[in-house]
Amino acid sequence: MTLDEIKEAVTNMSKKRQDELAAYLAFLRHLREPVTPEELARKIDDRDPSHWISLDQLRDRWKD
Repeated sequence: MTLDEIKEAVTNMSKKRQDELAAYLAFLRHLREPVTPEELARKIDDRDPSHWISLDQLRDRWKD
């Protein structure tokens, strides 16, 4: 199955199934790149705008 076929299949899923898939993909990413609770808290609390990215930048990162 190609990535385009997967994207089409996901597009045709119900919102509930898409949410389940999104949670599963986040789980897989966490297994690859584990983040400690302390590191996550530090990132959330970071108030330096130079460390932030815009929503458009985030969308560009997640295009593929």
